[in-house]
Amino acid sequence: MVSQPQHDTPFGLEPNLAAGLAYLLGVIGGIVMLVGGGTNKFVKWAACQSITLWVAWVAVWIAISIVDSMIGMLRLWPLLGLMSIVWMLAAVLAFAAWLWTWITAFSGREVRLPVIADLTQRFFGAQVA
Repeated sequence: MVSQPQHDTPFGLEPNLAAGLAYLLGVIGGIVMLVGGGTNKFVKWAACQSITLWVAWVAVWIAISIVDSMIGMLRLWPLLGLMSIVWMLAAVLAFAAWLWTWITAFSGREVRLPVIADLTQRFFGAQVA
């Protein structure tokens, strides 16, 4: 059985650097590292999960915005305070996930975020298999 070269990564970067940049630069970093060449599974996983994480964040952001707008249109003012809490929790969760993923990737360890890892496997199965 032939093993893949250690540094078969996009642009010849070290695997931990390529994976860290995929997370650090969000969707753009994920796309660049995914299509930038190389077959390193660690880097491919980081790139795919980065894309999934930020697409999911945009979907959550849109959903919260729609609910927030509907509450405003229906003049349910007391619920606007609750929506502020939901906004803050979503933002803190997204920031924590982003911070955790890129710090862990730069240290050379694979990250599998709950729910996001399952979505990544579903959407990018062929890329990360």
